[in-house]
Amino acid sequence: MKLKTILAGTAGFALTLGASVYSAAFGNSEMVHFWVAAPAGVVRKPMVMRAPTGDCPGHPNTPARAASAVRMSPINIDLDKRGVLKRLLQPDIEALSTHWIYNLGAKPVRIRMDLVNTRAPVKWEVNANFPYDPRTHTFTQPLAPGESIPNLGIDWKFRIPRGSRLVYQGGLKLTDADTGELLTFIPIRLGRGIESTTRRSGI
Repeated sequence: MKLKTILAGTAGFALTLGASVYSAAFGNSEMVHFWVAAPAGVVRKPMVMRAPTGDCPGHPNTPARAASAVRMSPINIDLDKRGVLKRLLQPDIEALSTHWIYNLGAKPVRIRMDLVNTRAPVKWEVNANFPYDPRTHTFTQPLAPGESIPNLGIDWKFRIPRGSRLVYQGGLKLTDADTGELLTFIPIRLGRGIESTTRRSGI
């Protein structure tokens, strides 16, 4: 009996330790990273947004320093196709991440973010060297044309209900915080047995 207790305790400790190590060392590599540019409208299919060349229109003293092109597409994640460690040690969390939000428009804009149609709990983790209001998910300083949010890191962590086939069907919406105008909407689907498009967007 003592041996069984010791073995069970050892197994439990190893699983807990493994989960902690996985979360610290491997969790980020399992995240789906994507790029965001505005204004792109509704991203219904893979698309490329190109930065202005030279000075930004209407702002002749503001050089276009953004990436030359940003690729975006709808995001579909099939939870059944995630890695073995992910499904074993962290089956109840799915995370999306971005480090890149570009203003490829012609005017400065204060960007507000929203996840549309969330039903399962979602944790926002936002870090940036840029003024940000976590209550409204708004970057409170206008982002200049051709610029990106400096040192940005955003993680959205979805809590996955057990037995759910379709965990989330909504999207990331960026709006002009001053006018409410839609800037960019990227559809997002998380579920089991859905067509996956987890290939990273980017330059």
